[in-house]
Amino acid sequence: MSARSSVPGPRALPVLGASVELVRFLHDPIEAIGRLFRLYGPITALTVGARTRVVSTEQNVPGTVFVHGPELNRALLTNHADFHKCGLAGPLYPQHPVSPRQRPVTRMLTGLFHVNEQQHRQQRRLLMPAFHRSRIESYRAEMVATTEGLLEKYRPGTIRDIRPDMMEVTLRIATSTLFGTDLGRRGLRIGHDLEAWGVLFRGAAMFPFDLPGTPYRRWLDLSQAIDAAILQLIAGRRSDTGGRDMLSMLLEARDEAGARLTEDELVGHAGVIFAAGHETSSNALSWTLFVLAQHPQVMADLCDELDAKLHGEAPSFETLPELVLLDQVLKESLRLFPPAPLNHRITARDSELGAFAIPAGTEVLSSIYHTHRMPELYPDPLCFRPQRWQGFDPGPYAFNPFSAGPRMCIGATFAVFEIKVVLALLLQRFRFELVPNQRIDRKFTITMAPAPRVLMRVERRGRAYARAACVSGDVQGMLKLPAN
Repeated sequence: MSARSSVPGPRALPVLGASVELVRFLHDPIEAIGRLFRLYGPITALTVGARTRVVSTEQNVPGTVFVHGPELNRALLTNHADFHKCGLAGPLYPQHPVSPRQRPVTRMLTGLFHVNEQQHRQQRRLLMPAFHRSRIESYRAEMVATTEGLLEKYRPGTIRDIRPDMMEVTLRIATSTLFGTDLGRRGLRIGHDLEAWGVLFRGAAMFPFDLPGTPYRRWLDLSQAIDAAILQLIAGRRSDTGGRDMLSMLLEARDEAGARLTEDELVGHAGVIFAAGHETSSNALSWTLFVLAQHPQVMADLCDELDAKLHGEAPSFETLPELVLLDQVLKESLRLFPPAPLNHRITARDSELGAFAIPAGTEVLSSIYHTHRMPELYPDPLCFRPQRWQGFDPGPYAFNPFSAGPRMCIGATFAVFEIKVVLALLLQRFRFELVPNQRIDRKFTITMAPAPRVLMRVERRGRAYARAACVSGDVQGMLKLPAN
């Protein structure tokens, strides 16, 4: 192999090994990875000279590598044979049979995100009809009705925490489009359990022992509860034929040989679609409303466009091309605040990436977040400038909020349409002003959300858009805030 033997990175310390870098990563993955890129370049190891793992549940991972930039992204995301998406999918203990306690976890991790090569291609073909443009357009009515239900709760002059509001609306859309009905509190409970499942995952992966009080035990308990709830929903849909929701389409799906999805595959796909279908969209909506409130002139111009083109209605696929500024605002928000900022792979065999040898079993994480902040791709990368997207296409490996290549998120079109529908309806009805002097940090699990809250004052529409509010926290390093 012509590549050099090891990826650069900080040396493991005597006695402490990789623990210092692991603590930095667990405390703030975005800052820890950014520091390594500044010190060692666009491909860097978490540590050199010690075994590390930050995502994988496998026990014998030789190390962890981070990359960013379009060329490395392209190499990582297009080479299915060398770089597998299996860090979450493999058995937790490959040397032992799966125990009854672990069975719900393995079932949940049977979704499209966790299979590879031929199996991934076959599963993706089965799922594609549920995400066809015509099917997504048919979900517009549910998106509109759900958003209108949220708007009915809003009163001018009141203060709302936007993040749980956006979580609720996307959860309700996810339940109605996936399962064919708004599950109400039951659906919200599943959604919140899935969010907590993601929060616990890193701790569970680092110490995978089923002992009282451990994150791993709580993770297994949550897995069991989510698995039971989704199995119950699947059983209900089996007895109600002819539905046009996503789950009904998955139940009816056949491959070329006539084979159906297994029960394990149905649970895995339903769980992944449900989790990914609401959490990333709710985060994107929360970040977009925040950044618009900090740029009142852009907010005013966007509202003018929505009024002129939509006249109070929600967008459709036919009207979306007319909403140029809405598209630019969303792209710029997704650039600055990608809802899923890291893309994870495991090397399936000894491979090369850039100029370096990557041993089999190595975790490789591509940072979408840091790629989106490369000044050579995006001048003044910390500035919110929607106009940069006019006539500008950096390519799928330089701008990839929904990943890229053969494994690009199957629900990307659904998510973008949903976000635009919700955002357009909100901004045509109300004005949103950020409450000043609050702290806004990033909460990183598998996705990246604003935390602990995003307080906004809801006001009647008008031309008097407030000046940007003073805020503190992580967001000060994520965005160049306008002067007050």
